[in-house]
Amino acid sequence: MIAYKWLKSCIFLLVLFLAMSANTFSQRQLLDPGVPKPLAEWRAANYTNVRYKLDLSLGKLSPVLKGKIEIKVRVSPYAMIDGRRTIVLDWRKVKGLESNYTVANALLNGKPARVEEINEHLVILESVEAGENVLELDFTSPISTSGTAVTRYLDKEDGSEYLYSLFVPSDASTTFPVFDQPDLKAKFSLSVTSPKDWKVVSNEAGKEVPTTCAGESASGTNNECALRKITFSETKPISTYVFAFAAGNFAEIVDPVPTFGTKLYVRSSKAKTTNPAVFNETLRLNRECVKYFEEYFAYRFPFSKYDLVLIPEFPFGGMEHAGATFLRESSIIFPSEPTKSDLVSRANLIFHEAAHQWFGDLVTMRWFDDLWLKEGFATFMGYKAMNSIMPEMNAWKVFYERTKQTAYQTDSTQGTTPVYQEIPNLSAAKSAYGAIVYNKAPSFLKQAEYYLGEKEFQTAVRSLLQKYQFRNAAWQDLVKEFSIANKTDLKDWGNRWVTQRGLPLIRVVKSDLHEYRKMGQPHDSADVYSLQQSDILGQNSVWEMRTSVFARFENGTTEIYDAGVGSATVRKGTHFAKYSTYIASNPSFRPKLPEFVFPNYNDYGYGIFLLDARSREYVIKNVGNEKDDFLRSMMYGSLWDSVREAELDPKAFVELVVNNVSAEKDEMIVSSLLGRTNAAFNYYLKNEPATDKLIARFESILAERMQNSATLGQRITFYRSFLNAASSDSGRQILKDVLSGKLKINGLSLKTKDKFDIVSRLVILGDPQATELLDELRKTETSDDAKRYAYAAAAGFPNAQTKARYWNDFVNNKEISESWIEAAFGNFNSIKQTGLTLEYLERALAELPNHKRNRKIFFVNGWLGSFIGGQKSSEALASVNRFLADNPGLDRDLRLKILENVDLIERSVRIRKAFEK
Repeated sequence: MIAYKWLKSCIFLLVLFLAMSANTFSQRQLLDPGVPKPLAEWRAANYTNVRYKLDLSLGKLSPVLKGKIEIKVRVSPYAMIDGRRTIVLDWRKVKGLESNYTVANALLNGKPARVEEINEHLVILESVEAGENVLELDFTSPISTSGTAVTRYLDKEDGSEYLYSLFVPSDASTTFPVFDQPDLKAKFSLSVTSPKDWKVVSNEAGKEVPTTCAGESASGTNNECALRKITFSETKPISTYVFAFAAGNFAEIVDPVPTFGTKLYVRSSKAKTTNPAVFNETLRLNRECVKYFEEYFAYRFPFSKYDLVLIPEFPFGGMEHAGATFLRESSIIFPSEPTKSDLVSRANLIFHEAAHQWFGDLVTMRWFDDLWLKEGFATFMGYKAMNSIMPEMNAWKVFYERTKQTAYQTDSTQGTTPVYQEIPNLSAAKSAYGAIVYNKAPSFLKQAEYYLGEKEFQTAVRSLLQKYQFRNAAWQDLVKEFSIANKTDLKDWGNRWVTQRGLPLIRVVKSDLHEYRKMGQPHDSADVYSLQQSDILGQNSVWEMRTSVFARFENGTTEIYDAGVGSATVRKGTHFAKYSTYIASNPSFRPKLPEFVFPNYNDYGYGIFLLDARSREYVIKNVGNEKDDFLRSMMYGSLWDSVREAELDPKAFVELVVNNVSAEKDEMIVSSLLGRTNAAFNYYLKNEPATDKLIARFESILAERMQNSATLGQRITFYRSFLNAASSDSGRQILKDVLSGKLKINGLSLKTKDKFDIVSRLVILGDPQATELLDELRKTETSDDAKRYAYAAAAGFPNAQTKARYWNDFVNNKEISESWIEAAFGNFNSIKQTGLTLEYLERALAELPNHKRNRKIFFVNGWLGSFIGGQKSSEALASVNRFLADNPGLDRDLRLKILENVDLIERSVRIRKAFEK
């Protein structure tokens, strides 16, 4: 008995020693700049029950945010660094604004505390207790028009000031000391003192607190205070990146249908000039999608209220702060007459951000390597909501045209990543944002729903939300729920989709019946087709999926096959093999083959699906006659895939569009075809007389259709394409006639942006009147937006002096906001001016580390897309390759971003060479 007790004591001490050892680190191991993953994991294991109490002071035109913060945190006995129990907060200073950061009056558990600043962290090494600790301190942090997490916007139309926070992915630590990682969810209490005429919005409802005027000047004869204080209710547990506030002279519009008392906030000057129908429609769409999500998820809206805040020049389309989504103002209030495509974009944005309230805010990824869990679900669920709420939009056709195509373009490059992306430090998290998480991830989820079945997929999603509500989940947790719902171990299947990069290239191949029977597939048909996949990146990866195959026979009959690829089991007895699915010819016409086989009917599969030669010829001859809009869109898409894989001459595609687009009735298909045709002219076709004749024909068709198409949406769509394509003398004159009003497009009333778009094109083309027209617009159009448009337009002047001046602005002028730079660098890098801008290409690449550190999430993507997208030559390709060779130490994520974008130039060179005569 004594020996047994002694043994138990030894085991206990050993376990205690191992626990302490596992939680004891040195500063060198944990305290690298940023938020290294080992630090995040250590904190998640040792810190719990986190609460923040923030008291902020917002002053008009103040360069700093002043605040007090109280942080409550329960600390494990084993939270040791260098043998001492420790609290480590994140406190990162924006380069160039270090003087605006202060920390003072620190108290730990009511006693003065010594706080050390080490590598972008605040470290408390003394008197930290095992159990709850309360840390209090005062701080200041910068407010600026650009480059800070709290941004100021000054409305020059009425002098109003607006402030808003934006902390994703890890910028909360540039505003106040915090545990800036998604898996340390906390409850936030916020108080804000601000000018009395400002409204303040945050995650929870606010209440004004009676205050005295002590320390503040009074205004008016009744001694009314110039400031007021608002306190907000404590939030539910949320991650730091979805905590937010906005303040300013907002107009407040209340949803007339009392759902959650949703309020829409918009700057006062816009509220006065915007048709109220815009706000009513926004609130209606928001209300309908929240209702849809509540029913689909079987989970009521997770937070106490849901407000929408329209932010001018917001750097994203939207940001899903818990209970208070911020939306880019111009994404809701259109700067130009909207088309069907614009209406779809607005609805999709509203649905996407609302879906995040469940996927992202209620259930959050543990680390930003699983960013796709929230972004992929928000996009996928947004389309499901659209399919239910707006059936007239043909949501899954739009999904194919918009989401899938962008995913394929990225995933077929050497710069692609898996949907799960290794992120050793949150300083690199911005690079995870892009087409893989926003486009490939929802494409995988669509395939998963088809693979599992709609009911099983929904069951798994509901279960995940219930199990991980107000907590964090990883991709393995989702796949586990899929396995439970499907009653099958899907671990290997999920691992392939989530951790493999790239995509399959799947061909329709006529198969030999003898070979077919050798594989043990009994069938008496004379001919069969197969779907055969290969890895487009040459890594021998295999993807298991289910898809649907459409076949049309010469007598007009059709068959639809449920097909498996890469060992996928199918539901209807269609024969399958490890790497291909065999589809028999129609027994009624044995031994004839179908005249048209389409391998991804209704777009359930994910990959580049290439047609066999017979089917491709059928599509070229018959696509204009196809009545099914979805299938017709995908038929055009399959031809474009053949162009991009250098199997179809881009000239043949352009000629097909020129011959068919006038008769196309679907506005979204028209938009897609015109965009692809412009891309072919800009990148894939050689500069030669035959191309010039095609351009002239195309320009002529656009000019005719923008005046004579049946619907306003079609006329606008053709007009916008004409604007991007016009280059001839007659084309420039047409643009000037539209600008002056001499030429009217029925139903289109030119707005400020439309006018600057015309002048921007004339500037780029070097039109002799461009300078005069731009100067005239500057005089007549004086809004805030107009000033930004004018700045962007002038970046397109085709001379070396302009390029040098704008380059200096881009990299050195700290007063230029990111939104102005983003508006300008496209015109700066017009494909018409490759000779002028080639010299800036390598210099632009050299700026990437600085942009990664100091700019908002999508800035790097836009920067690369513009500077690389403005080139197409073998010289430009050599320039990028030289930069990569000369900079072996470049961050891996930036190297991948370059490889992703340079695929455009590499592909352009390859396609032009493939069809040289």
